[in-house]
Amino acid sequence: MRRLPATIWLPALVVAIAGCTERALLEVDPETAPGQKTLTEEIEIPVQGLLSWRDTTYSGYVLPSSSSYRVVVDSVDQQSRLLARFETIPDSIETPTGREAIEAFANGRIRVIIDTTISHVPSAGLDLEVYTLTRGYDRELTTWTLAEKDVPWTTPGADLGRRIASLTIDAPFDSTVSDTVFVPFVASTDSVLSAWRATDGQPGLAVVASGATSFLQVRSIALLFDAKPEQQDTLIAGVRGAAGFTVIFSPETPDPGQTSRLAGLPSSRIYLDFELPDSWQELQLKGSMINTASLVFRPGPPAPIPFLLEYPLEITAFRLLADPFVVGPKTPIGATLGPNVLLDPATMTEDGAELVLSITPLVRAWSFAPADSITVLRVGVQALPEGRDPGFWRFGSAEDIQALRPSVRMLVTPTVPFRLP
Repeated sequence: MRRLPATIWLPALVVAIAGCTERALLEVDPETAPGQKTLTEEIEIPVQGLLSWRDTTYSGYVLPSSSSYRVVVDSVDQQSRLLARFETIPDSIETPTGREAIEAFANGRIRVIIDTTISHVPSAGLDLEVYTLTRGYDRELTTWTLAEKDVPWTTPGADLGRRIASLTIDAPFDSTVSDTVFVPFVASTDSVLSAWRATDGQPGLAVVASGATSFLQVRSIALLFDAKPEQQDTLIAGVRGAAGFTVIFSPETPDPGQTSRLAGLPSSRIYLDFELPDSWQELQLKGSMINTASLVFRPGPPAPIPFLLEYPLEITAFRLLADPFVVGPKTPIGATLGPNVLLDPATMTEDGAELVLSITPLVRAWSFAPADSITVLRVGVQALPEGRDPGFWRFGSAEDIQALRPSVRMLVTPTVPFRLP
């Protein structure tokens, strides 16, 4: 017997079915379908609802010595000075007839390149001065009060010796003003440079501004001079870059205390770890689909001048690969956990302001991991860029008042078993 193709009978079959019901062929009644409804819920767990929570602020990821923030300031709110050394003063110089020993130095001046777009010269002008130091300093540890670790300056702001160079700037910066100024020596160039050559630039120098409300953002400084070879009467120009460059300022950056902090100089980060409960208010978390998970930080009041954060910063959260409360500030870090978030100082003071950072990959991995394989979740938070200026923002920590404490916010879809009716 010959088998007819199945397609011959398909139209009749469809007509027969269509005549029996007006419901779609594949329609499912949610009230009578097998299993149960699955609802997605948004929850927020305060720190006291977690099995554990620890947070801290670590600082020093960018120091004044490695920051681009190099300012000379003289104002009511802040004073700041640059410290530097010229460590490679030569004892010989190349001439048209060969290299010769240097007999003497002359015409010393300090070249200062200034960012005129953000610098400010008061209407009364300012004096830009350079002093030798009478005490050396540790460029990574020095502050307004300390020359090096546990060694204070005799006078806060560095132990200034004799004034070696000076320049009066009496015009505000605008498009007609050059960004490069030359501060001529007022002391004997030969005496100063010969002393630096003998000591490899020690103990160094300080660049100081005198003039109410003056603010100079300095990009770089260099030493320019003329050298007289022993066998010639002509002078040959020389230049040397600065080493040991750092900035000291007063008031100094305050301790974070019980608050959490981002940015500043030295730059600060928030390191934390926590443990999630398997369920929250009868909602199963462990084994459920974590659609989103976020850390929520609540801003405290703005920092006082001169530590008020003025510019927006990108904030990022990343995985910590070890216990930050054991390893400390140098805890190794892993991949970022979500997109960067903008911290805009203009919005941080608004009612209900929050800093919300995604940690979805970390919490989702915890949800689907075997029992007890992932328990403590570790996260670091930092600002980008770090160490741009002294400005920072404070956030509530677990030790802060209830309204400022952080929390974990999640969008959860519980796993519902499929059961036959």
